[in-house]
Amino acid sequence: MFNYYPLFIIIFDIFFGLLFWIFIIKFFLHLFFSNETSVKFVSNFFSITNSIYNKVNRIIPSFLPYPLISLYLVWLIFIIRFYIVPAFSGLENIGIYVFFLEKNLIFYLNFNYLF
Repeated sequence: MFNYYPLFIIIFDIFFGLLFWIFIIKFFLHLFFSNETSVKFVSNFFSITNSIYNKVNRIIPSFLPYPLISLYLVWLIFIIRFYIVPAFSGLENIGIYVFFLEKNLIFYLNFNYLF
């Protein structure tokens, strides 16, 4: 499975794939918890993701409500992963070279390959 992808595409997609899923988790946590929660894991997770928000503050529109910022960043990351990653290998590969992280997770979590 690694033969089809250049190393820089793998690293690029894994980095943005992890950010993608972190922001999705943050959105769903915001549905049930506030920023001032007493649950230690959630408060630590919110503080880590808030530091990421501070680093990308220039691309976040000021009119967005705070809980929707994570969905906005997920949308941006999706666009980057779907269109920019295949651009390195040719735009005819859209759909083939995208979502490397998820393809590997599905491949290795398939129980048919374990037995």
